Amino acid sequence: MKKGLLSLTIIALSSITLLAQNEIDALRFSQDAPLGTARFSAMSGAFNSLGGEFSALSLNPAGIGMYQFSEFSFTPSFNLNSTASYYGNKETDYKSALKIGNLGLVFSNPRENSEWKRINIAIGWNQLANYNSNIRIQGKNNTSSLADNILAVSQGNSIDDLNTLYSAPAFWTDLIDLADNSVDTTTNWYVQDNGNYISNVKGNSSKNQTKSINSSGGKNEFIFSIGGSFNEQLYLGATIGIPTLDYYEKSTYSETNFDTIINDLQAFNFQEELSVYGTGLNLKIGAILRVSENLKLGAALHSPTVYNIEETYSTSLTTHFTEESFTEHSNSNYFEYDLITPWKAILSASSLLNNNILISADYELVDYSFSNMSSIQYTFTEENNIIQELYTKTSNIRLGTEINVKPFVIRAGYSKYGSAFANKDYSKENFSFGLGVNNGGYYLDAAYVLSQGNGEQLLYSEEYINPISIVNTNHNLVFTIGLRY
Repeated sequence: MKKGLLSLTIIALSSITLLAQNEIDALRFSQDAPLGTARFSAMSGAFNSLGGEFSALSLNPAGIGMYQFSEFSFTPSFNLNSTASYYGNKETDYKSALKIGNLGLVFSNPRENSEWKRINIAIGWNQLANYNSNIRIQGKNNTSSLADNILAVSQGNSIDDLNTLYSAPAFWTDLIDLADNSVDTTTNWYVQDNGNYISNVKGNSSKNQTKSINSSGGKNEFIFSIGGSFNEQLYLGATIGIPTLDYYEKSTYSETNFDTIINDLQAFNFQEELSVYGTGLNLKIGAILRVSENLKLGAALHSPTVYNIEETYSTSLTTHFTEESFTEHSNSNYFEYDLITPWKAILSASSLLNNNILISADYELVDYSFSNMSSIQYTFTEENNIIQELYTKTSNIRLGTEINVKPFVIRAGYSKYGSAFANKDYSKENFSFGLGVNNGGYYLDAAYVLSQGNGEQLLYSEEYINPISIVNTNHNLVFTIGLRY
């Protein structure tokens, strides 16, 4: 074993190897799945033309003009995520988390002697996305190995030039070897450091492959909104949004139970850790028109969010041989880049029937191929081309209803978020319902939201193995307390 011959540390490459920043990150941080207050959640977010709801200010800021009183709202929530994968076996994993969906304060400023009846402002934050999930994939593979992928990217590179995140740990743990690994006793170095490597895993033999991905974090948006009511007929507003995101992912990949053993290798484990922090800035403008006492129309336009994102990425690899084990840790790789998300346009309508039944519908258009990544350290030309080819414009639909049955308010909703992929249907559906009590001075709301969508997960390079289908399900319980004054 080379560990017994040489005592060397992995030398970091001068250039940064980009392994985390790609089209997957661009899509993940461009998509929103707003939760917000319990009322907002119970009606599946169909609030673009309704207004008078704090979470709606992240959709259509014109709704702030409908507040007739100042208001405080606070929303805790409980999330349970389950993810099912299909790779020979069906594997289901779960993860729960407590979150805060909304914290907001609205200041209403009545103007009795003006056509602008109110000029209101609001400050607070809303939850836009939840990244908590556990994924476990397990099955047998007799056609390829992660070692095949590592071997391919290692060929032609001297030992000192091996990729420090993948190839170098694989070499120093004996997952791969030089074809001729004889050592010159004079220099204590390899005789032929010529970039010709072999693998200690036979790819086309049977083996168990397992991957677990544990992710956490979320995206929240701090907002400052201002808007007003013109003769209680036209409502205009604007929101400055400062979204913040944090994302942590730890994935562990392993191969065991080789039916063909080379050099006494029994198993190996590869681990990745990714930490992401980002802050952005956007502008939202909107209008709501009261066509009649029973009909309102709404429209909103969201500018792209410009994010500055910082990522830290590291790996480790452990090999288990019959008599000993080896572990190598990479250095942490820090990288900073900018992400521009797509424009967003929303049209909506709502109607009040029999003075106690409210129905609302939103139509949202987003073009995910517009996303763009940039950095002074890297061009992102290939990644941006992939974004344009892989993603497309999509339509999102939200429907909601509210029935006043005093002293309670009953709510229900449905939403469908279209697939961002040009050639794959990875849409997501939400089903929701809720109950509220409102006495004027305070209100208490509760909601349940069921979200489900399909996706995929890659064990390693798509050149060697097809992506694994997954089904992601989220259960959310949301509670809001609000005070008016």
